Amino acid sequence: MDAETTKTYPNGVNLDNINGLVGAIKADAALADVKFFARSEWQGGTKSEVTVDKVHSNGNNLSGPERSFTIMVDEPGYLGGGDSAANPMELLAAGLCGCLTAGIATNAALFGTELERLAVEVTLDIDVHGVLGLNKTAQNGAIGLHYKVILKGKDGTDPAAMTRTKETIDRKSPVRNTLELPLKVTTEVVVE
Repeated sequence: MDAETTKTYPNGVNLDNINGLVGAIKADAALADVKFFARSEWQGGTKSEVTVDKVHSNGNNLSGPERSFTIMVDEPGYLGGGDSAANPMELLAAGLCGCLTAGIATNAALFGTELERLAVEVTLDIDVHGVLGLNKTAQNGAIGLHYKVILKGKDGTDPAAMTRTKETIDRKSPVRNTLELPLKVTTEVVVE
């Protein structure tokens, strides 16, 4: 086994890679311009297959050809779907869960805080009056969001240090900030 295979990372987070990225961005600020991509193909009904496979930094794809993920998306029966997969709002909540979990684990590693348990629960509130066309003035998106973070440190871990990992991600989570802040959205349509 090589040293990389046997190396232990704090909370399983590879801080060497993060530090390498920080160093690269300090040397070339244009590398911080990152774009994530997703594309879908309709599978019939309300079901789609979403592919995620590339991440660009300063116009260059950081991902190799082996990096490809497929996510199935559907709607529950009461929204006309087959309920064969999570719906888009659930995936939005899942994305926030993943971002918060990764961020807290990373912050804990950076702060020298050893975690034994980390769980995140996200609740999105939505009033479907607007989506269903029942009220033209109702908001079509989520009207509220709440998340709870459950932390347990290894024996002797300072509770304040664990709380600090959560408070830091509250300020720095890119998914949370995307949901909270105004976002310029552009669209286009191609008819074949």
